[in-house]
Amino acid sequence: MTEKKYMTYDEMIALLQSRNVCINSPEEKRRSKMILQHEGYYNVINGYKAPFLVSDSSETYRSGTTVGEIFAVYDFDRTIREIFLRSTLRVETNIKTLISDCISSKYGYNNYLLYDNFDTNTKDANEKITKLFSSIQSQIASHSLDPNIAHYLKNHGYIPMWVLNSILSFGTMSKFYSLMKQQDRQFVSRFFKIQDNTLTNFLNYLSVIRNFCAHGNRLYCFTSKKPLADTMIHKNLAIQLDNGYYSNGKNDLFSAVIILRYLLSSTEFNYFISGLNGSINKLSSKLKTISINDILEIMGFPQNWKNIKSKDILVS
Repeated sequence: MTEKKYMTYDEMIALLQSRNVCINSPEEKRRSKMILQHEGYYNVINGYKAPFLVSDSSETYRSGTTVGEIFAVYDFDRTIREIFLRSTLRVETNIKTLISDCISSKYGYNNYLLYDNFDTNTKDANEKITKLFSSIQSQIASHSLDPNIAHYLKNHGYIPMWVLNSILSFGTMSKFYSLMKQQDRQFVSRFFKIQDNTLTNFLNYLSVIRNFCAHGNRLYCFTSKKPLADTMIHKNLAIQLDNGYYSNGKNDLFSAVIILRYLLSSTEFNYFISGLNGSINKLSSKLKTISINDILEIMGFPQNWKNIKSKDILVS
């Protein structure tokens, strides 16, 4: 294995030039060096070089590739992380509120974390519920200095669900939802006019997207291990089938767009799409070596993806 040695910025520039990156003029060298100094070689180049390489097994770049163009994809990814995170947080707040309303109204506000209040008839249910309770207690302990948490523990000896919501992660809440009794899951899913098992799938998928956004992971090339459930959007967009499996919107970033179409209000979704489309158009204007379609393909966006805004897209 070749040892990775420290390189100066001039050495980094020379390495990129040897791999066919276009850094010819002193001004181009200055701009490229400034990008690497501000953002880091590993973050920009190693993270976003893939679309610009002549092949997956090569370190040679397509003719005309510049550091600025690679940085444009890097900056685009940073922008859409903010866009997806903002909309995902809206969904998170809505879901937490609905779950809180359901649990508090049905099981009370001070003794709701009981096995009998959850679906104990599924496979490994007790083990999963135990892990859920353990995760909740761990998150309570880590927020013991939070004024609201401390107040309820000290003065009441319990934490109401609507207060607990403020500290629980989206991932924990998605697990919480999946373990609720079916009639309780349906109470929440009816708000979005979808089946409870579909909402379980949506929340699991979206919680991973949320973590990618929050932790600064590459989002545009996101791939999920667990596929999104088939929806009417797949059908109404006439997404191509490959051996009975939709080629877009299953394990990619477009899947998250589909989820948000179901879980955001029309106004919120249009705002989300407006920001996303603006970012795509901005990136398109900066790409010379590759086209915006190359990036959209990586994201899993079909050519008619904008039709997802149609008011009839959810109709069977």
